[in-house]
Amino acid sequence: PELLKSGAQLVVITDGENGSWYWDKNQHFYQPAYKINVKDTTGAGDTFHGAYLYAILKSMSPQESLTFASAVAALKCTQPGGRKGIPTYLKTIEFLENMSDQQHRSKDSYE
Repeated sequence: PELLKSGAQLVVITDGENGSWYWDKNQHFYQPAYKINVKDTTGAGDTFHGAYLYAILKSMSPQESLTFASAVAALKCTQPGGRKGIPTYLKTIEFLENMSDQQHRSKDSYE
């Protein structure tokens, strides 16, 4: 994107239910949004950005950071209000593990 040409070291674009995109000088990738039962999206973007910063500070890779932030934002949307649904770290990891298990089961059923 143009922002990299302007001197940014990395660019992340969020697009709600359409997921998010990451670019830096060496790589780019797409992170789909998790399909969840949405109750309220208030604060989802702020939650995503806070979780993304947390992931970076914990030295997660760019892909792990986007995956983590996407999961935190998705879980937030399962509860009404801007703060009520923000999950704990452990709840987020549990959600990611469950999603991974579901994906593996889905893939196995087609083989």
